[in-house]
Amino acid sequence: MKGRRRLSLLCQLVLKTTASLCTGAGSPSFYCLQDMMRVCSETSVHFCPITSKMLLALDKWLAEQHTVPHAIAALFRPAPVERMKTNVINPAYGSEGKLNDEGMLMGYNLLEIKSKMMSLEKADMCIINPLYGSDLQYTNRVDKVIINPYFGLGAPDYSKIQIPKRDKWQHSPNCVTEDKDRQWVDDFPLHRSACEGDTELLSKLLDSGFSVKQLDSDHWAPIHYACWHGKVEATKLLLEKGNCNPNLLNGQLSSPLHFAARGGHAEIVQLLLQQPEIDRHIEDQQKRTPLQMCEENKQNEWEETVKLLQQASSRPYEKVRIYRMDGSYRSVELKHGNNTTVQQIMEGMRLTQDTQQYFTIWICSENLHLQLKPYHKPLQHLRIWTEIVTDLTVLDPQRETPQLFLRRDVRLPLEIEKKVEDPLAILILFDEARHCLLKGFFPAPDSKLITLASLLLQIIYGNYESKKHKQGFLNEENLKSIVPISKVKSKAYHWTSRILHEYKALSTSEGVSKEMHHLQRLFLQNCWDIPTYGAAFFTGQVYTKASASNHKVLRVYVAVNTKGLHLMNMETKVLLISLEYGTFMWQLGHADQYVQIHSGNNKMNFIVHTKQAGLIVKLLMKLSGQITPNDKGVTEKYAYG
Repeated sequence: MKGRRRLSLLCQLVLKTTASLCTGAGSPSFYCLQDMMRVCSETSVHFCPITSKMLLALDKWLAEQHTVPHAIAALFRPAPVERMKTNVINPAYGSEGKLNDEGMLMGYNLLEIKSKMMSLEKADMCIINPLYGSDLQYTNRVDKVIINPYFGLGAPDYSKIQIPKRDKWQHSPNCVTEDKDRQWVDDFPLHRSACEGDTELLSKLLDSGFSVKQLDSDHWAPIHYACWHGKVEATKLLLEKGNCNPNLLNGQLSSPLHFAARGGHAEIVQLLLQQPEIDRHIEDQQKRTPLQMCEENKQNEWEETVKLLQQASSRPYEKVRIYRMDGSYRSVELKHGNNTTVQQIMEGMRLTQDTQQYFTIWICSENLHLQLKPYHKPLQHLRIWTEIVTDLTVLDPQRETPQLFLRRDVRLPLEIEKKVEDPLAILILFDEARHCLLKGFFPAPDSKLITLASLLLQIIYGNYESKKHKQGFLNEENLKSIVPISKVKSKAYHWTSRILHEYKALSTSEGVSKEMHHLQRLFLQNCWDIPTYGAAFFTGQVYTKASASNHKVLRVYVAVNTKGLHLMNMETKVLLISLEYGTFMWQLGHADQYVQIHSGNNKMNFIVHTKQAGLIVKLLMKLSGQITPNDKGVTEKYAYG
């Protein structure tokens, strides 16, 4: 407002002293200020000295205002009072709130005040303009809307209004905010210590088991506060000792790198960029990168921060190994660090679009195999694998080392697989089927296993040679490469002559193509009718009656595929039960700790106790067609989406 008054006084003075210049016949009412300044600079006799000085001062002042954002626009904007559409005053409200000697308040007695209050139309909605009365650029954006829930309900019952106690009257308007701040300090000590950079307390809290992933009432994690306030050592402690995810998002989808870049905290930005899992191109809710936020805000060491971010964008990406079941692997670039999704990794595998549809990424350790969903971030699963193993098994998580594998999608229908012709797809399917066979996951009759063994001999060693492939050729080491491990010692030695006989017949048969992908496809064809082919395997326990007084614990594999549910003895690999969809029902037990199976056809009812019961039931529902993969009502934390 001071600027406006100053401009008004200057303009009035200039107009008064130049009236003779501007009111000549045929002359315009006003001249351009630039033209008038040119006349002033030529020391024209048309202006008196004081007018020239005032014009020069005005020109200098306007030049200064042009350097201030929105200052010129604010000068010519209507005054706040002129922008006000409606003003409603409550006559009961007064700055002092005291009655005068005649019992009047602001010129009204109490009855008149009450009458006026009740006659006023109650507001249905109040819109607050946060820029009202300021010189900031304003828009039509609504900052806050307050709705009166009592609109239209008639006059309030004033007798029910509770008057606060006298000791509460003197509380400042900020008392609620102070209470909230105090509550935040009590509820989120790890956040406070990160915010203040108190590394000693931060270290003790981490040792006590406080989670670095916990979000506070504003949906911020401790690392967000450390990066926002530029606390380098606190950030380092959270990353190293707390093993915090450097890409952890807050409720507004902003990352630690966004906060550090916005504040121009170059040392923290460098620390974050050194993390192998960092996503350098991460975007927030408004699709802004850390580099864009740094250039927009220009705080602290912003120029150094920009340089660090630009250098990071040109560095080679970290890579992750995606294994196949034959032990080979492909290294895939992680363009988004540990934010890289399964879908992005699949695109980096350089498979054709047709081949991609048969496979997906699995995360596997010795005793736990999980298929991931397209939007899952595998590196984040690797980071928390010990937690996943603890949640889903009773095993020692330290002994379970996870790796990422390219494997058959458990949801792939056999009808689709039978149409596969791509040699690479056939090879990948063959490698996985052979792996499952040798591990004992394909329980089948002896004749089927002997046929599969002869096919493997043809694939591995080529055509049969009588001098080379004699009885002694199939020693224990060679048998392990063609026969299930559970059969090597119990039956394989009795099978050797039959295996070699079928091997010879296969080699000499003219009706069988000896091309590798044809032989691999023939191997798959012999696997398709095995009940557990293409299944996801879970672990559990079944209690059986050993006698009238006690029970025997039987450790089992629960296999779920597009055919149905199958139960295998974990030690002997013997198939105990095989149920097709439509012949049995299931029910998830209390706290997802067991699944109950009931088959009316077989008059069978049993319970499998397992921490993986929730995954089993949800996969059964998907593969049986009870829910679709896109069903929004069902969410799985880990797998089989």
